[in-house]
Amino acid sequence: MVVDPSAYDWGGDAPFGRPFAKTIIYEMHVGGFTRHPSSGVCLERRGTYAGLIDKIPYLQDLGVSAVELLPVFAFDEQDGPPGLGNYWGYQPLSFFAPHDGYSSRSDPLGALDEFRDMVKALHRAGIEVILDVVYNHTAGRGRGRP
Repeated sequence: MVVDPSAYDWGGDAPFGRPFAKTIIYEMHVGGFTRHPSSGVCLERRGTYAGLIDKIPYLQDLGVSAVELLPVFAFDEQDGPPGLGNYWGYQPLSFFAPHDGYSSRSDPLGALDEFRDMVKALHRAGIEVILDVVYNHTAGRGRGRP
């Protein structure tokens, strides 16, 4: 899908420029962070970018100034060891395309817009977003072959 990046309203959002030495990072797995009922997130939003938005007050209470998101790019959930799925999101299928499985929406732009809404909401709360990107872990290579 080709998307017009100017069609999304960032509402004046911009990078913070906070010194790294003053950054308190909370590393998290978007899908796992709110998946459990104890998260307090409603069922429809558990394990999603929208569910993370719901937990912003919790992150603020902890004093977090940045979240580092484990891989959030589109990946094959079935690409895991025999009998297991790919929980962590490594081996992305498409860099910079948000994983649909972390979206509470099913429309074609759902994952992208919900991801952008999450980033914008975190920024408005004073929380920066860092993406865990590992370029040497990509889908398409057979197991055991370089």
